[in-house]
Amino acid sequence: MSALPIVIPEISATQTRRSPRPTVRAADVRPSIATAPTSWKLTDRGIAAIMVLAAVILTAALTVIGITAVRVTGADYDASSQASQQARH
Repeated sequence: MSALPIVIPEISATQTRRSPRPTVRAADVRPSIATAPTSWKLTDRGIAAIMVLAAVILTAALTVIGITAVRVTGADYDASSQASQQARH
């Protein structure tokens, strides 16, 4: 099996110096967070699992959207009677 390397770049945690100007905007000062670089390897099996999970979620979403669309666009759908029937129960 082959693996795809995933590299997370290192970010430094040092604070930036403030400008000698009397007014400093928040956009001018950007502190950063330090993390050690991490290397992950995603195998073919992992890629397949992610694709299957995405297909299951997509299928479920399309099923719910399709059922809702059929129910709402049906000839016997009446929004006002649906609300009143739910209020009686």
